[in-house]
Amino acid sequence: MKIITSKDQIPENMNDSEAAEFWSNHTMSEELLHASIIEEEDHDLPKRKSSTISIRIDEDLLLRIRNLARLRKKGYQTLIKEFLIERTYEEEKKILFFESDVLDYYELGLKEAVVAKAE
Repeated sequence: MKIITSKDQIPENMNDSEAAEFWSNHTMSEELLHASIIEEEDHDLPKRKSSTISIRIDEDLLLRIRNLARLRKKGYQTLIKEFLIERTYEEEKKILFFESDVLDYYELGLKEAVVAKAE
């Protein structure tokens, strides 16, 4: 059994069978094992205030979300929050892009804004 002393010695992007084969012949050193335990790293970060809400979600959609969350090894509520954050960011980008176009139009005039966008 080979002892792994550095994370660099662990291959990346292994599929399940490759990982099983690798770990059947390798083990982590005590130091690396203790260093790899996830600890409360954000204890000094301010806690974000959150609100509890109640929403109705179609049962089939909730089942799909729960299955995705299980595959990603996280809670379904966490996954929903991640989806909301990502979608909110995308919508904000659209609005900022649109507002930028409107400002260009008013500041440069239609003809100049179209030329500036084409460049």
